[in-house]
Amino acid sequence: AACSRSPDWQFLRPAVRGEYLGYTRHGVRYLADVLWDHAHGGFHTHVDPAGRPLAGEEAASRPVYGQAFAVYALAAAHAATGEAEPLELAKRGWRWIEARYRDDLGPGYRSAVRADGRPYPVPAEDRVDGPRAIDSLAHHRTMNDHIHLLEAYAELLRSWDDPALRRSTEELLAFVRERLFVEPGCLYVALRPDGRPVPAPVSFGHDVETAFLMVEAEEALGREPSPATLRAARMLVDHALARGYDPARGQLFEYGSAYGPPVDRSIQWWAQFEAFHAFQLMDELFGREDGRYREAFAKAWALARDAFADRRHPGVCPQMDERGEVRCDSKSHNWFASYHTARALLFTADRLRGH
Repeated sequence: AACSRSPDWQFLRPAVRGEYLGYTRHGVRYLADVLWDHAHGGFHTHVDPAGRPLAGEEAASRPVYGQAFAVYALAAAHAATGEAEPLELAKRGWRWIEARYRDDLGPGYRSAVRADGRPYPVPAEDRVDGPRAIDSLAHHRTMNDHIHLLEAYAELLRSWDDPALRRSTEELLAFVRERLFVEPGCLYVALRPDGRPVPAPVSFGHDVETAFLMVEAEEALGREPSPATLRAARMLVDHALARGYDPARGQLFEYGSAYGPPVDRSIQWWAQFEAFHAFQLMDELFGREDGRYREAFAKAWALARDAFADRRHPGVCPQMDERGEVRCDSKSHNWFASYHTARALLFTADRLRGH
């Protein structure tokens, strides 16, 4: 997705273009032939090595989070290849999300449905106008779901300016900025369907990531970021710098709170890469009036480069503890993807080349 937006990226390393387009087309084929559910629609969350959907509890739920990333990947694949198939499948995925993850319990999108697309039941006494709140996570509006739905819809909108998609993207941006964002610069991790927040620590990595995703969504909508979006994005980064960042080491901590000290001073690789990415964006937007962002970017990038990058084998190490010791015993699990690292590197490099 990053590469598809830079007009001259393909000329920087033309030798790898053909190789990586092959990987992209392979991914499109797998999404179309294996992961798309030809019986019920939507994308399977898990399949076994032979491509068969898993049975049992894991297969019983279809989180919207996975649907969002499938749409995002297909829209980016279309942008990179110019081919129609990934765009058409992205549209089908978007329509499936819109038809099955909306409800009448409140704004936003439910977190999960059954594998066949049917909603999980809501007992009558648990409706939001009843005596107690819904406890099912499937009906919650989670921060992680909505920021990545926003990302996916924005990417699709770049190639397909459909009026309904545009409205959905606008609604998602407003939901993230006005319902999930809260002063002094944090995101609620989840809301109940009636909008009441679910108590949880502040995730500094998601906060700085969302600052970028809101600005990007405005750009996909074809306009300069609004004052409200810029205010929220800057407050998210400023709060992370004030409450969740070690200025000596350049490390963004894992969890904290709105006003207190961090409660988990370790860091996952993805948040460190999102940190230098967001700091550089803030420097581009506000660097003339505040030099903190450039200094924070330089330190956070140096830590990602010198401490997290594996010097013996490709890739990055997954975690740094509160003492600054890096763990690199394993670089493989369900959530360990190159998405955060590649996006941060490509987008930051693209912006720096434009200076």
